[in-house]
Amino acid sequence: MEYDDPYKYMISGYYGIELLDEYKDKQYLLKDIRIYINNYLEDNKIDGFDYESLNDEIEKTRSDLDKFQDALILLNDMNAPMEPSILIRNRIDELKRNN
Repeated sequence: MEYDDPYKYMISGYYGIELLDEYKDKQYLLKDIRIYINNYLEDNKIDGFDYESLNDEIEKTRSDLDKFQDALILLNDMNAPMEPSILIRNRIDELKRNN
């Protein structure tokens, strides 16, 4: 059975937020994201699917750029504060300039 894309971008976005060491309230935001993901899974969980291995795969294989882009989508869906979105946009611009 396959997972759905919303879960994938949520997890990828979570790891994107983890990369934001300069954001002082990062731990609070990560907690809010975990709650948001858990609420999503309450309604959409696929029995028998190995979410843990998917999480590991996303963490290890997705590029930082992809994680940051997914984080922007996630933050928008959560109506999160603007500060992390601005920091992420700056990091995306930086990554694109360096590539």
